[in-house]
Amino acid sequence: MSSNPLPYNLYSALARRMGEKAISQRLRMQVEHAASWFGKGFGHIHLENLDSFVNFVDTVLRITGMRDKGRSNSLDFKIEKNTVSIPGLPEQLDGFKILHLTDIHIDGFIDRGEALLASVAPLLCDICVLTGDYRLLTHHSHKASATGMSRLATQIKTRHGIYGILGNHDFIEQVPDLEESGVRMLLNEGQSIKHNGAEIFIAGVDDPHFYGTHDLDRAFRSRPRGIPTVLLSHSPELYAEASARSVELYLCGHTHGGQICLPGGIPVITHAACPRSMTTGSWNHGNMSGYTSRGAGCSGVQARFNCPPEITIHTLRSTGGGS
Repeated sequence: MSSNPLPYNLYSALARRMGEKAISQRLRMQVEHAASWFGKGFGHIHLENLDSFVNFVDTVLRITGMRDKGRSNSLDFKIEKNTVSIPGLPEQLDGFKILHLTDIHIDGFIDRGEALLASVAPLLCDICVLTGDYRLLTHHSHKASATGMSRLATQIKTRHGIYGILGNHDFIEQVPDLEESGVRMLLNEGQSIKHNGAEIFIAGVDDPHFYGTHDLDRAFRSRPRGIPTVLLSHSPELYAEASARSVELYLCGHTHGGQICLPGGIPVITHAACPRSMTTGSWNHGNMSGYTSRGAGCSGVQARFNCPPEITIHTLRSTGGGS
């Protein structure tokens, strides 16, 4: 189940940041969600977290002789490079690099995350963003994922720090451990970053997919007028609202790109209420660029097919900037 109730002083501090309504709703849903695993009904259950479903898929892979290949694929990380052209981007921000990790599920790796850490260690970017789902399950203790995320954070090298949001697998109780590891969590919050004399605004909202506790107005309330904005959301489902608020770049995950896909990377299941074109890779809506990462980890079954795990580097370019 969920960890012990939040101490009042911690609850108050998080409520000031996230919003009283959002944190109350999240905590209520966390309790209901955890309770569903202990005989009180199914509620909003994710198939990938049902032991019977995971065991069924794993058995099918064993019988077909595909299990070992799927497990090997789950550690075959691809570094994807995505160039984002932004009209009016200040020259000082041309070439600004964002390391993007999502759906890490770090306590589920068959190698304890060693391959991911080794892949991330040589990279140097201006900032790193984490778009949620740090643990594998949505119930029981999150301490194993806290240990894993702390190890990962020590391998991330950036000029301006690490910023993160929560996903639908994460509980609010994970925030103190993540921040102690050096991740600045954005709980319906935003942060201006100064780079070479220019500014860029990083906003982050709470999970819109399961909890529905996102608050874009709150996340943007400290945004200076006219500076380029990057929005972190766990899933792509806020694309229309974000575009209407003059967001230049929307970064997300959640879908795993399908994780187990048909040849050609065609996902069978995406678990996102948005156009299918937005469930993996780069996309656009209006004047806003978006990117949905396939994610670094696996959900449920530790296997991938036609959908390699992803580490993404986004490079911002002024319109007409070099490659």
